[in-house]
Amino acid sequence: MKQEFYDYSCDRMGRYRFVSRGKKDIVKIVDFSPTQREFIFNLWFGDLLPDETVDDMNISNNGDIIKVLATIIQIIKEFTAGSPQLTIVFKGNTTARMSLYSRILKKYHAEFAKEFIISAFVFLENKYREVPFDPGLNIEYWAFFVKRNM
Repeated sequence: MKQEFYDYSCDRMGRYRFVSRGKKDIVKIVDFSPTQREFIFNLWFGDLLPDETVDDMNISNNGDIIKVLATIIQIIKEFTAGSPQLTIVFKGNTTARMSLYSRILKKYHAEFAKEFIISAFVFLENKYREVPFDPGLNIEYWAFFVKRNM
C-alpha cells in the first residue's frame, strides 16, 4: 500500500501510538498481544482515552481512514520485520468493520501479497477453517491472518 501514513512511535514492546489528524486530533493505539499459540499475535486497534484505556468500538469518522489504515500496515511491517515467523491475526468487532477490512484487503491484495501471505478464517462445512485469502470471492470472513513471505 503506497499511501501516505502518519508518523508513529512504539511506547513499549508491541504498543504503537500515532495521531489521526482530521476533523480533530485523535491518538490511536495499535497493540500486539500474544495469543496462547506460539508466534501468533492479536492486533488490537482503537482510540486512546484520557484514562489510558483503548476504545476499539468508537467510530471516529475523522476523514482519514486510508491514512490510518496505511499507518497500521506500516506498523505491521515494522513489528514483523525482525521476526518473519510471526502471524498477526485481526478481526473487526462489528460486521461493518469486517466488511471494511475485507474491501481494503481485496483492493490492495496484489500489493500486500508481495510482502505478506494473507489467509482468513471462514465458516465452511459446519466448522471454522483457515483458507488462503482470495480477493475474487465474496464470502463472509471471521478473521484475517497475515504473515511475512519468507
